[in-house]
Parts: sequence; C-alpha cells; structure tokens
Amino acid sequence: MKEKGELVNCKKCGSLFIKNSRDICENCFRTEIELIDKIKHFVNENSQNKVNLSEIIKELKIDKLDLEDLIERGKLFSIMPKLIIKCRFCGVEIEDEQSKINFICTKCLNKFSPKGELAKINALKEEQKEKEKELSSKKTRRAYFQDPKDRCGFIQNFDI
Repeated sequence: MKEKGELVNCKKCGSLFIKNSRDICENCFRTEIELIDKIKHFVNENSQNKVNLSEIIKELKIDKLDLEDLIERGKLFSIMPKLIIKCRFCGVEIEDEQSKINFICTKCLNKFSPKGELAKINALKEEQKEKEKELSSKKTRRAYFQDPKDRCGFIQNFDI
C-alpha cells in the first residue's frame, strides 16, 4: 500500500502529484466533479422521463467509458432511478439499482455467474424435493383413508 504524501502519477492524465487520498490529481478531480454536476443537472432537467446513457453522451459530449466508470464507482448513485441502462449482454433495460452499476441484468448475471447458476440449480432441487414431499404425503393420506374401515375419529373401526 502506498503511503500518504507519496509522489505518484495521476491515473487519468499521468502528471506527477503528491498523493493524498485519491489516485488522481487535483485538476482531474475538479474536472470529474464538474462532469458529475453536469450529468446530474442534465438528468434532473429531464426528470419527467428517464434518460438514456446515449443521450447523456451525445448532449454533454463525454466519453462513454468515462460515464460508465462514474456509474461503476457509484458517483451517480443519486440519479440511478432516472437512468435507462441496458444489459451489456442481452440489451434488456435493467430495473434493479444494484444491477445497473454492473451493467448486467439479473437474468444474465445468473446465467453467466457460476454461483448464480449453482444457486439456480439448488433452488430447483429444493423445489423438486418439496413437491415430492407434498406428493408422498398426499399419497399416504389417500391410501390411509380409502378403506372406510380405516377412518379415524371418535368412532372406532368396527365391521358393521
């Protein structure tokens, strides 16, 4: 881990600066804050409907990768409900706020994630076990009560 006060290169522009808590220089940091403010202002102006990322890129003339980086780092979290973000894989509009940050819908996440696929398989197995339990208990009850001699209750079983 780098110490505070260390001389490092800015991750964006490459200039040398004394590192405090950020990996970017003060100029790039101010530029990033201004960009975030512009994006928030643009989205809030169009508050009556949701805004597509391509509209933001076109209107503000910013780089797509910069916008996606801001979203992934959570810098635009306050306006996420107003953004239309489509899944990188299937192109479906993402509704879940947490999934918007990853640009992957829940369906594709489960499809491509080994943990997601495993969870899906386990859920199906559990569901099948529950159905089998329910079916076997129904069969047991039916078999038990089919013969009138086998009735339970206050009247004992007598051959009448």
